[in-house]
Amino acid sequence: MADEHGATVNADVRRRDLPDPARDLLSRVTLIIASNRGPVEFHREPDGSFSTRRGTGGVVTAISAVSRFTDAIWVAAAMTDGDRLRAELAAERGEAVIEPDNADFRVRFVVSDPEDYDRYYNHISNPLLWFLQHYLWDTPRQPDIDHITWDAWNNGYVTVNRQFAEEILAVADSSAQPPIVMLQDYHLYLVPGYLREARPDLILQHFVHIPWPDPDYWRLLPVEFRRAICHSMLANDIVGFQTPRHARSFVYTCEATLDDVDIDYRRREIRYRGHTTYVRSYPISIDVDAVRRVAASEDALRHEEHIKTFLNEHTILRVDRAEPSKNIVRGFQAYDRFLELHPEFLGRVNFLAFLVPSRLEVAEYVDYLDDINTIVGRINTKYANVAERDGVAWEPVRLFIGDDYPRALAAMKYYDVLLVNAIFDGMNLVAKEGALLNRRNGVLILSEGAGAYQQLSEHALSVSPADVESTAHAIYQALTMPPEQRAYHAQALRRLVIEQDILAWIYSQLEDLAATVGGSLVRE
Repeated sequence: MADEHGATVNADVRRRDLPDPARDLLSRVTLIIASNRGPVEFHREPDGSFSTRRGTGGVVTAISAVSRFTDAIWVAAAMTDGDRLRAELAAERGEAVIEPDNADFRVRFVVSDPEDYDRYYNHISNPLLWFLQHYLWDTPRQPDIDHITWDAWNNGYVTVNRQFAEEILAVADSSAQPPIVMLQDYHLYLVPGYLREARPDLILQHFVHIPWPDPDYWRLLPVEFRRAICHSMLANDIVGFQTPRHARSFVYTCEATLDDVDIDYRRREIRYRGHTTYVRSYPISIDVDAVRRVAASEDALRHEEHIKTFLNEHTILRVDRAEPSKNIVRGFQAYDRFLELHPEFLGRVNFLAFLVPSRLEVAEYVDYLDDINTIVGRINTKYANVAERDGVAWEPVRLFIGDDYPRALAAMKYYDVLLVNAIFDGMNLVAKEGALLNRRNGVLILSEGAGAYQQLSEHALSVSPADVESTAHAIYQALTMPPEQRAYHAQALRRLVIEQDILAWIYSQLEDLAATVGGSLVRE
């Protein structure tokens, strides 16, 4: 069969269902998901009722897909006043969990003291761990691990991780079926250790959505932090990462940090204090059907008509959060250099950048957004009055600031070049969304630092994230690539994204969990 863009799609892939071992496992267990941000938010309305706002991320989609096979319960931090009030009412009624309307899962909230949560999230999780794991520290100057950091660790990160463990244990202890716990990301590194200590029988899996740096970089943190993280992570039965490279770095970090680990590198197993942890990679992807639905929505179609007014003979696109790991400034520097090298493109190419402001409570993010605006202004001023388009002065860069997902998807349909030059990314789903939606056989320029590089690099132009000169040459190569070559690579990328979607990501994890429960994890 063919998709709407003409790419051949394997019909069996589109119809595939949960593998038998995973289906059998889920029929016998309660699945507990734990993450900092939950799948739903509650908001109190003026009449006293509660409204809900459901999350749209890939993890929510994946768990919804398997919830029909098991009793899925989600443990997450209370984010809104409505979350906290709903949790209080549930506790007063003796309810173990909350059942949101029209949801595929139940929820239990972790209600933390606001100051504890601030220390846990705004001092340790972000920016300390996030910056560390994306190699973003200017190491001669940062970070400074001072008494404030230590206080945030001891009375924030440790405290909230213990609270998560307590809520997960409450769900596990009240479950009629054996529980399996799937922990998500860097906010909860200490949770598996607490869970294993209290319930040695639990099956624990932890997926890390962001990169895992090499052990030398981890040494920026105090040894107590590093040991606590590695000790706890090795309480899991399976630790999953986006790429084999991140998985290898985790193994090396454990070896460098803990004294009594026994590592089988071939099987990717770590034996620690009588427990075996399997280290695996599961590249996350997108919900193909959901992305297409949003891209075809009335909202997206309205944006599409507006976006067409900004297209040129050639259009370069980027869609990113406005934060340092995305390497946005160097991308604009490369575009400027491309225009210097190839003046024949002046007036004929537009660079459209759709950027979402991110973590504006963190000074480094505010400064980076200022840097972006500065370089865009400099480029547009440099080429002012150089050329005209339809009688209007050419503006080489158009910056769109704001969180508007339908607008971003609408723009992806029309690029000739999609620039994804992140310094380090866990995955980078923009590369996959663009490959799915683009109608112009656009060329993907992809950084070696993006997690998506492992899957997509064969059909993309590769760049080193700091190499501005080579990125400029890649832009020229992309814009002058023969049409048949563009079509070949674009269609190959689309097939990869369709076949290796979000369900493939969750199914592979469940297969490994089934094998772990059976005592024979053999997937490589």
